[in-house]
Amino acid sequence: VGTWNQDFYGGPMVKEFEKNWADAFGVDYCMAVNSNTSGLYACMGACDIGPGDEVIVSPYTMTAGAIAPLIYGAVPIFADIDEDTFCLDPKSIEANITPRTKAILLVHILGHPSDMDEIMAIAKKHNLKLIYDAAHAFGTRHKSKSVLNYGDVSTLSFHATKLFHTVEGGAVITNNDEIAKKIKLLRSFGQDGDGFVVEGINAKNS
Repeated sequence: VGTWNQDFYGGPMVKEFEKNWADAFGVDYCMAVNSNTSGLYACMGACDIGPGDEVIVSPYTMTAGAIAPLIYGAVPIFADIDEDTFCLDPKSIEANITPRTKAILLVHILGHPSDMDEIMAIAKKHNLKLIYDAAHAFGTRHKSKSVLNYGDVSTLSFHATKLFHTVEGGAVITNNDEIAKKIKLLRSFGQDGDGFVVEGINAKNS
């Protein structure tokens, strides 16, 4: 409901859907979006990606991965993939990091997990945000936990071609309170349940 009431963040079925997914993956937040693509766009904003920033992306995935940084005026930088897994090669990621690099957008392609330990170490070393496109990775696990428990934020796709589908749709998954708050704003034109929020100022009914 696009007005200020108890269903602004979704009716009972949407809220139940989000809770069930969060419980299933053992994460704090699951927020429904209309597609994995718009979820990736929201992730860029929630991770404070802006003009001139660089985001390392995969050349072997849907175009949305490269387009997402462009939405915020950032530059997608293609790293190479590992020839065995088709996921991003950590060595190529490291080679493409510059002082302008702000984040890494990884894809668990075809359900195969990225080289998470090495990539997380690279992200920590360079203070980079880690965004995972887990559109194919509903049941993928790493060290006995869902891959959705790693990184700063992840996205899922419920498109008709995916493992679980609602014909179209998606979700954003995170354990980060601040990112979750921003995702909820970004998926609804910068609105919360009480009005528009602009630079932290709530302008109710304006």
